[in-house]
Amino acid sequence: MGFWLFVIVSIGSIPLAGAMARERNRSPGRWLWIAAAVGPLAPVALLILGDAKRPASAN
Repeated sequence: MGFWLFVIVSIGSIPLAGAMARERNRSPGRWLWIAAAVGPLAPVALLILGDAKRPASAN
């Protein structure tokens, strides 16, 4: 049960990280890949990092 909960939370963190990155003027594509690699740690990292100093380049 715990494994499947982790898998569901990890998969759910991918679009969440993309949306959070877009709101914080960071590259959504890059953060989607980061979330795919590290799972729920990506949205936490975005919360800690906050807004980007300059806008992200268009993808």
